[in-house]
Amino acid sequence: MSDPGPADLAAYLSAAVFLLLAGQWIAAARTQPDEQAKRYAIGFALCMGGGLVARAPATLTALGRLGGGPYPGALAGDLLKTAAGGLLVLLALALRVRGEPESRLRTRRLIRRHGAAAVTVSVLLVLLLYAAHPAVRGDSLVVHGTGRWLLAGYDAVFGGYAVCCLAVLSTVLARQIRRADAGLLRTGLWLMTGAAVVGVAWSLWTLDDLIPVLLRGRQDNGEDIPSDVLGAICAVFAVSGATVTVWGATRWGARITAPARWLRARRRYRALEPLWSALHTAVPGIALAPRPGRRPPLRTAEFALYRRIIEIRDGQLALRPYLQPQLPEWLAAVEPGGEPDGAVLEAAALAAALEARRAGRPGGEPAGPGWVPQPVPGTVAAEAAWLLQVAAAFAGSRLVAEVRQRARAA
Repeated sequence: MSDPGPADLAAYLSAAVFLLLAGQWIAAARTQPDEQAKRYAIGFALCMGGGLVARAPATLTALGRLGGGPYPGALAGDLLKTAAGGLLVLLALALRVRGEPESRLRTRRLIRRHGAAAVTVSVLLVLLLYAAHPAVRGDSLVVHGTGRWLLAGYDAVFGGYAVCCLAVLSTVLARQIRRADAGLLRTGLWLMTGAAVVGVAWSLWTLDDLIPVLLRGRQDNGEDIPSDVLGAICAVFAVSGATVTVWGATRWGARITAPARWLRARRRYRALEPLWSALHTAVPGIALAPRPGRRPPLRTAEFALYRRIIEIRDGQLALRPYLQPQLPEWLAAVEPGGEPDGAVLEAAALAAALEARRAGRPGGEPAGPGWVPQPVPGTVAAEAAWLLQVAAAFAGSRLVAEVRQRARAA
C-alpha cells in the first residue's frame, strides 16, 4: 500500500470517529439490549465507518493490486453508505414509534417499506455500475457512449437516496427537539440535527461527479479532500450528539446539568412571585411561615418551585367559590369578538375572583368548564411553564386589567 495522503488520513479519521460512535452505542445498549433504535444506530455507524474505509484512495489502490480493479471496492463502499442511509431512516422511524404510540402499526409498515427500498436502491446501484462497464485509468473510472448516462444515474441515485434519508431523520429530530425539555437531551438532539445537515451537504457534494461524467466520461474513483472533511465534521457532530444524549440519561448527566436546572428553577420561582403574593394575600393559609422576596437556596430551588406551584394551585382552589358568572360578559365587552388564550382567561378569572374575595361576595362558577382554572397534566416543568404565562398575563395583560376594574366596580 502506498503512503496515505491527506485524503486517506481524512477518510480514516472520519471512519475512526464513526467506529468510536458505534462502540459508544454498543456500550450504552448493554443497559437496554432490546431497544430497537440503538441497534439501528449501531448498524449505521458501523456501515458508515466501513464505507469510508473502503472508499479511501489508499484502500482502493490496495484492492486494485489484488485483482479486479479498484471499482468493486468503491462499489462496496457506496453500498455500505447506502445501507447506512437506510438504517438512518429506520432509526428515525423507530424514534417515531417510541414517541408516538398511536401510530405504531403504521410506522412498522413504513419500516418494512423503507427496508425494501434500501435493498432496491442497492440492487439498482450494482446494475447501473456494471451496465456502465467502466474502465480503470489510474485513479479514475472512464466510460463511453451510454455508459456516461448510466454512471451519472448511479451518482444521482446514490446521492439522492442519501439526501432523502437525512431529510427524514432531520424531520424526526426536529419533532423530538420540540418535545424535549431544556438540558443535555435537547443539546444532544441539536448536535445530531447538525450532523444531519452536514450530512446533506456531504451527500450533495458527491453529485459534483455528474458533470465530468457527462462531459468527459471520467470520474475520480476515491473520495476527495472536501468530501472527507465534510464526513469528518458530520462524524464529530454525530459522536458529540450521541455522547451528550447518553450522558443526559445517566446520573452523571443529571449532576452535570444540576446547576443549570437550579438556576432555571430559581428564575421561575421569582417570576411566579407576583401571582403567588396576590393569592397569598387573599388566602394566607396556602403557605407556612412564608418569607416573600427571599430567594431559595440554589440547591433547593427545584423543591421550592414545586412547592410554590402547589401553593398557587391551592390558592386557586380556595378562590373557586368566588369565580364570577359575569366573567364571559366582561371579556366580551372588553374585547368584542375576540377569543383570549387559555393563560389570559385563567388570569382574568383569578383577578375577578380576588376582587370578589376582598369584597366578601361569593359568586359561583361561570358557565362552561373552560372558565375554571385547571392543573396542567404532565411534568413540573410543564406546570411551571403554564403558570408563568398566567403570571405574565395577570401582571401585564390589558384585558385582565379591564376585567379587574369591572369586578371591582361590581
